[in-house]
Amino acid sequence: MERIIRKSAGVKFESDVLAFVDQIAREQQRTRSYIINAILRWYAHHLAEQHRVEAAKNTPPVIQL
Repeated sequence: MERIIRKSAGVKFESDVLAFVDQIAREQQRTRSYIINAILRWYAHHLAEQHRVEAAKNTPPVIQL
């Protein structure tokens, strides 16, 4: 398994986004960092899956004889 290294990124959030993250963090009893990392991991997974679907659509069908 890949070792995770934590680094501070110094990101500024817009007020509505921060309120949303804080709400989820309270509901899930997690930190803001945990929620933001989870959302971004989910999004990265979603993009990878979407790319696989798009690639499959563009692949010509296999003709078996």
